[in-house]
Amino acid sequence: MMRAALACAALLSIAPACATIRGELPAPQPRAPEAAVGVAAPWLAGAAEIDITPPPGYPMAGHSFEGAVGLGVWTRLRAQALYFEDARGVPLVLVVGDLWAVEPGLVDRVAQRLHEHPGLEHVGREHLVIAATHTHHGPGLFSTARTYSAFAAPEGGHDPGLFEALAGRMAAAIAEAAAARRPARIVQHTVAVPALARNRSVEPFLRNAEANALLVANAGLPGCRELPIELSPMPGIDPCHAVSPVLDVLHVIEASPDASAAEARGPTIAVAGFFAMHPTAMPNKTELYHADVFGVATTRAQAQLGEGVVALFNGAEGDVSPNWNPQGRPSTVGLGQALGDALVAALEEPGRALEGTIEVAFAWRPLANQRFTDADGVEQRTGRRAIPGKGEFGGAEDGRTRLYDRGWREGQRRRRPRDNGQGYKRHALPWPISMVAPPRGMTPRAVPLGVVQLGNLSLVTLPGEHTTIMGQRIGQAVARVRPAATVVRVGLAGAYLSYLTTPQEYALQHYEGASMLYGEQAGMLVAHHLGELARTGGVERPAEFRYRPGKIRRWRLDRSRLRALPQLEERLAGQLDTGPRLGLPRFYLWDRAPAWPSDDPRARTTPRVRVEAWSEAEGWRPHAPGGMPIDDRTGNLVLMLTHVDGARWRWGVWWLDPGAAPEQPLRFHVETVGEGSVCSETFTIGQWFRPEGPGWLEAGECAPDEAVGDAPVVVEPPSLGAHEPPAPPSRIGYAPPR
Repeated sequence: MMRAALACAALLSIAPACATIRGELPAPQPRAPEAAVGVAAPWLAGAAEIDITPPPGYPMAGHSFEGAVGLGVWTRLRAQALYFEDARGVPLVLVVGDLWAVEPGLVDRVAQRLHEHPGLEHVGREHLVIAATHTHHGPGLFSTARTYSAFAAPEGGHDPGLFEALAGRMAAAIAEAAAARRPARIVQHTVAVPALARNRSVEPFLRNAEANALLVANAGLPGCRELPIELSPMPGIDPCHAVSPVLDVLHVIEASPDASAAEARGPTIAVAGFFAMHPTAMPNKTELYHADVFGVATTRAQAQLGEGVVALFNGAEGDVSPNWNPQGRPSTVGLGQALGDALVAALEEPGRALEGTIEVAFAWRPLANQRFTDADGVEQRTGRRAIPGKGEFGGAEDGRTRLYDRGWREGQRRRRPRDNGQGYKRHALPWPISMVAPPRGMTPRAVPLGVVQLGNLSLVTLPGEHTTIMGQRIGQAVARVRPAATVVRVGLAGAYLSYLTTPQEYALQHYEGASMLYGEQAGMLVAHHLGELARTGGVERPAEFRYRPGKIRRWRLDRSRLRALPQLEERLAGQLDTGPRLGLPRFYLWDRAPAWPSDDPRARTTPRVRVEAWSEAEGWRPHAPGGMPIDDRTGNLVLMLTHVDGARWRWGVWWLDPGAAPEQPLRFHVETVGEGSVCSETFTIGQWFRPEGPGWLEAGECAPDEAVGDAPVVVEPPSLGAHEPPAPPSRIGYAPPR
């Protein structure tokens, strides 16, 4: 893999198999503010959501060589775009996508493609904060750095079609959000949500001077339940107390044109949450695209609200795991539902209205081979080149790789630190390979950073996976410059450069420290740069961009993919904890293969599925018990590719946790890629769970007035146990260290 990347670097100008991404970043054109912004509405705001799920066949990124190929959909991958504008006409765009990471090349391309949409000439690269939820079950092959093109997914390369599709869909969502802008108010709520996340690297965390203060602040909150020793290795330390449980929520509310009603709660335009957690509650071998905990949470919150767009951004999550026990679908659904409930409940807590203007500070800053003076006046330096540590290849406490038992373990470090900036790190690769690998140019040596003032709120972009205490130090560096503003850190935003830890954590060379590429001071250098950027302000935007992501590898359903299909259903039954497949309502249909890649940002790449229920009064309507629809977004349905016959694909649909009155008539409703609407034959839960019930359902037309006969009455089906929800969000005297 590395040899191919080196060959591409050498032959870039002549080899068509190597990708080059380039373009211009024109300066934004200021425009006059709209007259609608006044005393009653200090902001304009709009929001939109778009589907970014690709067709089956992409290797999924985040777990590297331990990952899998996506052959279906469990929860759809989406991107949410929020557009803000102040009274002067200055814009700010927040976007979060269900991806493993967002790199600068993707953001640059989105900024460029925004100019394809009329009326957005005032939006520049510096106005975009684009982040990833960090799901490890989204597609790879869209990276713009050769390191991550080669190694983020189990198969390496760069797919220009996927890259352009993601950029085009995000740009379309931004344009839709901007077109929907209207007078708005923004209210910030801050609550503590305990027991949803835990620290997976407690020993390095305790090396920080700030660790005890955080443990004391969290002592009154519910903690982790009993965990296996490998997940809670430090006696007397609750890993659920060794994280920041803070959930920051921005409630964007449509403002009344009547100034006297300015404080009245109008319709919700959007809800944006910020919560630090690795969305990795699902095992790495699950062969389905899905958004993990964050996808379940946003879908649940949006269903409860019944209006607006719900977006959930990550934070400083480098050492933070979901509090799963065990890892799998029940924990993922339970944690996601609890987080979604917390998002909605936070809106009822006291909040503060954001007032002021939008101020943007943006610049590229170097990380490699830098010398700087830290807050104590001591000169520090970073590593000259990116070096992986031996503990990186073995995986973290809650996700060991196959190399862990072969010697690549955490805690392996040098006896004496090097003076080249890499400190105690022991190179993962043996000598003499370590002298030349990874080569210069494989890994970014600089990152784009942003500090955005949204009224009295400071949004700080984190260019990777920062640990809890490293995130606190960054917040403090910005707060020293802007003491009147609350600092919210936006994780995995605008760039990705692996992990960033404190020097104290780095010295132990656990997974996070071993994964920090430019040495023990790289995290502190990011904090230094962000503090200086907050102090000096200004925009340093390059006029053009250019990236060399390496070898082109286009999407295809090759023989290895097709060989995986015959036994896919059997494997998914175990991966999704479904129990016996015969107890699941199942439906199969043929559809046309999607046109991919597509220039249409709304083109379907897979069928869209929901369950409908029949009533004499309303006919067929979406089945939504408790207000939660049963569809391919909520985690109740799974869609998988079962057979390929040229341009026709056969899909299977499972209802994972079926529930309804035993006699309630039901059917699957599918919006296909190229065959229009297709429905299954009518069934009932009672009929299905009889021993002589059908093995699967047949496809047919969606007759709106279909006659429904009597259904037999039998016992209710067994239900899957859910993760017990934590205590509700509360302020209860919690003073989170910022």
